Amino acid sequence: MISTDTEVVFDTRRQSRAPGREVSLVFGTKAETLERLTSLVRCCSIPEVLHFTVEEWRQDPGPVVARIQSRFPAGHLAVRSSACREDSASESFAGAFRSVLNVTVSDEAQVMKAVDEVIASYRSPHPRNQVLIQPMLEHVVMSGVIMTHDLTNGAPYYILNYDDESGRTDVITGGTDVSKSLVVHRDAPADFVESPRIAALLSMAKELESFCGGRTPLDIEFAQTADGCVHLLQVRRIAVQRNWNRAVRTRLSEALEQVEQFFQETSRPKPGVPGETTILGQMPDWNPAELIGAEPGPLATSLFRHLISDSVWQEARASMGYRPVLDEPLMVTLAGRPYIDVRNSFASFLPNGLPRSIENAVVNAWIQRLAEHPEFHDKVEFEVAQTAFDFAFEHNLFTRYAGILDPASHRNYVDAVRRLTAENLDPGLDGSLSRALRRIDILQAEPESSPLPETPLRRAFTLLTSCRQYGTRAFATVARHAFIAEALLHSAIQRNVWGPDRLEAFKRSLVTPASLMAADFAEVATGEASKGGFLRRYGHLRPGTFDILSPRYDQREELFRDSVVETARGPRQEGAPFTLSPAEHEGFSRLMRESGLPGDPDRLFAYAARAITGREHVKFIFTRPLSDAIESIAEWGEHIGLTREDLAFLTLSDLSDTLTSPVTRDRETHFQELAQSRRTQAREMRGLRLGYIIRGAQDLYVIPQHRGAANFVTSKRLEGIPVRISNRMTGTADLFGRLVCIECADPGFDWIFTKGIAGLITKFGGANSHMTIRCAELGIPAAIGVGETLFDRLASANRVELRCGEKIVRPVTGTP
Repeated sequence: MISTDTEVVFDTRRQSRAPGREVSLVFGTKAETLERLTSLVRCCSIPEVLHFTVEEWRQDPGPVVARIQSRFPAGHLAVRSSACREDSASESFAGAFRSVLNVTVSDEAQVMKAVDEVIASYRSPHPRNQVLIQPMLEHVVMSGVIMTHDLTNGAPYYILNYDDESGRTDVITGGTDVSKSLVVHRDAPADFVESPRIAALLSMAKELESFCGGRTPLDIEFAQTADGCVHLLQVRRIAVQRNWNRAVRTRLSEALEQVEQFFQETSRPKPGVPGETTILGQMPDWNPAELIGAEPGPLATSLFRHLISDSVWQEARASMGYRPVLDEPLMVTLAGRPYIDVRNSFASFLPNGLPRSIENAVVNAWIQRLAEHPEFHDKVEFEVAQTAFDFAFEHNLFTRYAGILDPASHRNYVDAVRRLTAENLDPGLDGSLSRALRRIDILQAEPESSPLPETPLRRAFTLLTSCRQYGTRAFATVARHAFIAEALLHSAIQRNVWGPDRLEAFKRSLVTPASLMAADFAEVATGEASKGGFLRRYGHLRPGTFDILSPRYDQREELFRDSVVETARGPRQEGAPFTLSPAEHEGFSRLMRESGLPGDPDRLFAYAARAITGREHVKFIFTRPLSDAIESIAEWGEHIGLTREDLAFLTLSDLSDTLTSPVTRDRETHFQELAQSRRTQAREMRGLRLGYIIRGAQDLYVIPQHRGAANFVTSKRLEGIPVRISNRMTGTADLFGRLVCIECADPGFDWIFTKGIAGLITKFGGANSHMTIRCAELGIPAAIGVGETLFDRLASANRVELRCGEKIVRPVTGTP
């Protein structure tokens, strides 16, 4: 018997497994547990185990070394910790003690040094602490860790983190290099797990659970070798389980059942909407995960729906000649998380007036391509849906979708997209772009011409009505024009008329509200302009545009601290206007003649400049009434005793109902209870794992973590220290020379460009995200939309390497 510091007594008796007999594992030290399991396991192998106590080693290390060399006569060893306190039910001490790998067994001095290092890591060693010796595995093709429940809340998932690239066994436990993650619901049908190697790992985990009665959450370390064998390196109880809410499994299982049912209903064919099924994704259109966050509060969600995703999104496209998608929302929510209904989105990208057979064929082909290539989820308009007639349209249509249309339907579809594009290139006053820009002029002038209601809540809804009518619809239209322009310019790269560096140079030549703000900020920093004047123009901006918890610029006392004037001014203060070279001009002329699009290169670039700068201008204008409306809601809440945290969990419908039907009890109590109920529900639903794209029920049960293909800006390379910031931060952060990591690419984060940052990394965002555009303007290296898994590793690393030209971003040193 071994007595430990934790009042747990471990049974050291060897156990044998009789056929058909249940076995109950008695946990001991790391070494003892592995030793006991050796004769029990059937779904994995355990490398040979030798262990000894610190007391034995201190009495005389010679015989111990001889024993080691006798047991393992050649090769390399892993010398590992196996302390009495380690891996107990209450404390794991994971990573607290030393392990030494690749120790040459024939080198006695090296073996002794490795053992001494492990023992020294115990600090105040118990004489019965142990050292575990095992042979090093060779030809490792995958290694990692499996948690049989979510470590944070006990949610019923197998969480697999693994490395199948380095050939090492310590990548995941050591926090180095790039890992992959997979989440599998404990009730996932076996046929949902398509990978044989993942299925083998789950079989091992379930077998180990069976030795513990199926009720003990486990932390399992494993490796797989080239022969396909799975090797168990360690198993211990998850120590934090005492903090879990045991009812969470039932509630999450019920929620998952409802989400699955909702998805099945949403996926059925819809009258009036082309496409046999749908996909749900967080980023394919309008990027709600970027704009309102992956887990927004109810107020932010309802604002986004009201202003954009309920109907404005398709009204704007219909006004440009795209197909209307009436009475269909663009966004749905699953357990509070926003997802785009891809079928509705794709339907709205078709030219209006196509025969239904063509609509169905095209939408089905687009959905199938996205289902086969989920990595395109944040760049569907470049890789999946062809929404404008660019210079590579017919080539891409043939290479991606050959045979989906008969010859006559093919001509009909191509001609329809060409006509739609040509009509939208119209620079005249009656053109779609001109009309949209006139609408935003009305909104810009409205504060001076239209008095607002005095009561805060009515004022908020008046502002939102104007924002919707003149702001977000105009923005949706101008943003679509900007995409058409971007598609044409990018396709010219594909046709070898110019290169990415020249496209970047063109964008840097454009003057946008963001670049003007940087120049104005620089004048404040140098004393040439007043802070008050700056805040009157830009004070409404907030990093979380729809988030009541995100402070505005005029609420940030630290805004002007530690400013870097040269970065704030930006490169355009020095540059000459952009001009095409003669060869580029001729190349664009040829492309326009071949495509049958009207105008010449000068007209095309004038359109592109107007659309791209217009998009930023309209965004800047419509965010003012939205921001003011949010502040009016906060004022109303404060008046009746509600905090911003309370208000974040209410919806616009909750608030608007009070304008027509009064609450019949104390308003503060009524809304606080409503907010608290939703806050509790949101906290519980955080345990529900949902992926960034859902193609079927299988994606609800087997969930790869987002490892998206990032969008890189510039061709620069650098190595630097990352710093993570959020849209709710109000304190001063030292950003100078740092690689700034933010989750979303919201325009309200423009203030970071005044702090002398070295580069930018975002979790969400696409090729047309605001921060992509802004970094291109300023020549700042960036990796936009790296995905959940990689973002978390980069943001917590000691140093990060960013090599944009080679499309590489990775941690140089691991997490601290």
